[in-house]
Amino acid sequence: SQYLLFPQNDFVFKVLFGSEGSKHLLSSLLGSITGEQKSGITLKNPFLLRNYPDEKEGVLDIRLTTGNGEQVFIEMQAERHRAIHKRMLFYWVRAYGAQLVKGKDYDSLKRTTGICILGHSWFKDIKPVSCFHALEKSRYEPICIDFELMFMQVGNSNSKQGITYNKDLWAWRTFLGAETEEEMIMAAEASEAVHEAYNKLKVISQDPEIRAYSEARELWLIDQTIRENEARREGREEGREEGKEEGKEEAIREMIINMNKSGIPIESIAAIANLSPDEIRKIVK
Repeated sequence: SQYLLFPQNDFVFKVLFGSEGSKHLLSSLLGSITGEQKSGITLKNPFLLRNYPDEKEGVLDIRLTTGNGEQVFIEMQAERHRAIHKRMLFYWVRAYGAQLVKGKDYDSLKRTTGICILGHSWFKDIKPVSCFHALEKSRYEPICIDFELMFMQVGNSNSKQGITYNKDLWAWRTFLGAETEEEMIMAAEASEAVHEAYNKLKVISQDPEIRAYSEARELWLIDQTIRENEARREGREEGREEGKEEGKEEAIREMIINMNKSGIPIESIAAIANLSPDEIRKIVK
């Protein structure tokens, strides 16, 4: 059987949660993160494979409104991004301001919540979810409830000790942060919704078109990381060719190791990296 796709790939995440048939899974995920039941979900950018453009650099977020008009956008951010907090703030401003169309006044603006799912440690503490509001700094009084940014860290969440704080939240964090199928199964056994998401993931992992887009997205992100690393190295080394070549080789090595961790077959990695399977095995062993 083919290897299982992983939901930290933002394309796979969008396929799992961003389609009309997945709104109940999305509702469960949102409820576990926010602590509030989100009903009456309307997807503003539903995922349809036939409409997915041949474009790998787009931001694959999920945008929705709830039954009471609240806006929510969700982004999966597996790789470390040094300005993710500012990017999420920018997205929030754009989403909030987009509500004010001609003929409406400021009273029509609805609460807007941005959720970023992080595949790495960002905050110093180990809280599963960090929630931010705009508060008066001495009284901690919110100026209004409209502003909300939430960050959920999914790395290092597979300890069963987490079940004690919130079983559903623990299950979703473990599923989304899983590095092995065994971790996914453990999460699926703790939550009916996660179990359904796991079964759906197994189905979409067998779809050749979804697999192709997933791998293309993974490669684009890897290439982007290589370009950024090379640009930084060029700046530090002031264009020294030797340093550039060493940096490129190290970046390719990192790419191969990451692809192997993601479950991509050795033969596929060899074809992409233009190396022999034996050379790939030496790198990843």
